[in-house]
Amino acid sequence: MSALSHQGFRAYFLAAIPLVQALWAQRVTIGWLAWDVTGSAAFVGFVAALGLAPAIAAGPVFGVLVDRADIRQALRLTSGSMCALLVLAALLAGGPGLGPWGLALIALGIGLITAAHHPVRMSLGPRLVPRADVPNVVALSALNFNLGRMIGPLLTGVAIAAFGPVVTLWLSAALYLPMLVAVRWMHPRDLGARPPTTVLGGLGEALSYLARAPVARQALLLTFAIAVFVRGYLELLPVMAEGVHGRGAEGLGLLTAAAGGGALVAALAKTAGVGQGGISRGTRATLVLGVLGLTALGLSASWAAALGWTALAGFASTFCGVSLQAAVQEDLPDALRGRVMSLWVVVGIGAVALGSGGLGWFAQGFGLMPVLTWAGVAGGAAACLLALSSPRRTAT
Repeated sequence: MSALSHQGFRAYFLAAIPLVQALWAQRVTIGWLAWDVTGSAAFVGFVAALGLAPAIAAGPVFGVLVDRADIRQALRLTSGSMCALLVLAALLAGGPGLGPWGLALIALGIGLITAAHHPVRMSLGPRLVPRADVPNVVALSALNFNLGRMIGPLLTGVAIAAFGPVVTLWLSAALYLPMLVAVRWMHPRDLGARPPTTVLGGLGEALSYLARAPVARQALLLTFAIAVFVRGYLELLPVMAEGVHGRGAEGLGLLTAAAGGGALVAALAKTAGVGQGGISRGTRATLVLGVLGLTALGLSASWAAALGWTALAGFASTFCGVSLQAAVQEDLPDALRGRVMSLWVVVGIGAVALGSGGLGWFAQGFGLMPVLTWAGVAGGAAACLLALSSPRRTAT
């Protein structure tokens, strides 16, 4: 954990622990309120989409702005804005009430602020440590995120049951305050002179960098592959739990825990330094195995096999995601981090949406298990071709 030896990143990381809990808390609480107010599964899905869509539509624009802004001020702005928005949501929910339109607007506001925060966090963390420690920054951030994914929803459910959604929103807002305090100890590397540019010009510079950086370019392609197939399947766990095995909510909880356990093991392995340095052979092998595992999952009829292969999917998704993000970040110039990493987020989220939507659509007509079988075959072949052509390092 070499990155934690640097005061600026240590302050950032310790403040990011409650912030990640807040991200999950607000997501669960807004979803709960959407169901409580309307009783409509479609509206719950609509609210969830509003929280994600801005990262695709506006993320690259925010990436350009972040590369031109004072990164510490940008962090204060995103964290402070999210805190203020949650305070507003708590006041409205505890007063006149949040109707469907109010919930939709709050969800859209959360989505816009989150879209701005993605390039901020991906640019700031690596600038707080020497370049040699950048992969450790990515791994520690992934460890924090996956621990939050396992703990956050559980704690939020307990808080909603014990205190209600309004108090939970207040608690979520409070969890952003440590980051507003910790920013005083962060001293990121200076970017130097930054000539003015338009949004299109700034994005053009990012695309030009990707065109001449083979590792970063291949990392985005491999990110797309793992997100379409493996993460796309992980969005369909309710179908696997109830539609295939008839296990209901308890089965969904077990499958989610299996995926989360695999992801946590992967995050721990990356924190320990496994598979660092460009796009390693281990990363490529894990990606291919994860996609081909869908075929084995589709051919397996037992519940135990579903749990085991879902755990592998969680491991492969996180191990490859962290490795590929680190491969992009290692040689990335500081002045381009916001823009390039915002494109990485767009690829990741867009691929998950494409994969889950495509797999779900085909599963509606042909059944989930046959679709997973053939997706593993086709995706595994594509993953093999991409992995075999992946360079290890970017030329200086």
